[in-house]
Amino acid sequence: MLDAATMALLAKVKMLAKKIGVNVDLVRMSNELSYAETTLKELSNADDSELVLIVIQLMNQLGLIGMPAAEAKPEPVREEGRYIGSLR
Repeated sequence: MLDAATMALLAKVKMLAKKIGVNVDLVRMSNELSYAETTLKELSNADDSELVLIVIQLMNQLGLIGMPAAEAKPEPVREEGRYIGSLR
């Protein structure tokens, strides 16, 4: 369940996005984090500074900012020329 501040930001995003011709599904955005992330990233490129500021605030409240990227584990380096077993 979203708090009142997050719902207010969602409403502002909906209205400002409509002004630039982007339709935002608020129900889907509040239920699907992947849709919210995709939509907010798209809206963050808008020319409207008020919309961009609200998008950043909303991304912060939804936990989309500040999450460390999944780091790929480096593949272990195999040393060539080493014996696999003790026999040789």
